[in-house]
Amino acid sequence: MRRNGLDTSSFDLLLASEDEEGYGGNGYALTEEEKKLLPSGFLSSRPLRRLLMLRESIQSETGPLGRGDADFFFLALANVIVSGAGNFAFGPEIYRTKPKYDYDVLGHFARQASGMIAELAAIQRRRLSPVSCEVYMDDARDMARVEGSVHAVITSPPYPNEKDYTRTTRVESILLRLIADKEQLRSVKESLLRSNTRNVFVRDTDGDLVQEFPSIRKVCEDIEARRIELNKTSGFERLYHRVVAHYFGGMRRHFRALYSKLASGSKCAYVVGDQLSFLMVHVKTARLLTEVAEAEGFRFAGCELWRERIGTKVRNARTPVATVRVREEILTLEKP
Repeated sequence: MRRNGLDTSSFDLLLASEDEEGYGGNGYALTEEEKKLLPSGFLSSRPLRRLLMLRESIQSETGPLGRGDADFFFLALANVIVSGAGNFAFGPEIYRTKPKYDYDVLGHFARQASGMIAELAAIQRRRLSPVSCEVYMDDARDMARVEGSVHAVITSPPYPNEKDYTRTTRVESILLRLIADKEQLRSVKESLLRSNTRNVFVRDTDGDLVQEFPSIRKVCEDIEARRIELNKTSGFERLYHRVVAHYFGGMRRHFRALYSKLASGSKCAYVVGDQLSFLMVHVKTARLLTEVAEAEGFRFAGCELWRERIGTKVRNARTPVATVRVREEILTLEKP
């Protein structure tokens, strides 16, 4: 059978003989370690088997992840996982949706891959001048692998909040074999800017780098005082004030590493948002980052309102409120 120009006959034969019970037949199953990492209820068994079978078919035809042709089709597969087969959505936090008994994994994949191929063909027909691009897999706090001179930065780093970014991408990371066990997941978390209690570790010292800033110390002290006032005693809540310190300390490391690589006159734009995630203590992210950046030699070049986020699940507020508005801003910095 052909679907949207793609030959799917081998997959159809596999699907016809698949085991209807458990997580997979014919060897198409998650490992025990992968099952432990997969958030409960985020994938139903039948769509999962189809995804695993398609993953193996892609690999057998193109090779492992890391090759250009393989990466192309695995990218299409990631779209199927996130935008169709999974029982999860984003709003903006990831949340579980109604379970799907079945899903047309192959049809979605064929449409997505065919669309991507058509777009590439259209670009080739236009005969545009080639543009080089380099992607570095690195810790933004060190930037050890980034070579040469940087002339501009446009980015939106994590905000100091309780959003676990590895959970947001957990399902596709597992199915694409980017993460196979807890050790690999921990390694990923350790390479990220500290922004939530689930990626803070005992040996972290980033927070020590911002002890000289009274404004940051006060926010951390206010969070801890509010925790004690509310009698919040969980392990996560006890880490709230440390998360904020580690966040700004990590950003200081980033500014320090970046400054040495920037050409004079270069500008950097950071989309960052204020936060009330930690017991409703207001963290004015852009303002505090400005202080940290200036300490590393940057010059403040402006701060504009990008949008306001409206929160409706208000807990631990000092006064009864139904909604809160939180500023999201574009902070612009410049290297003199």
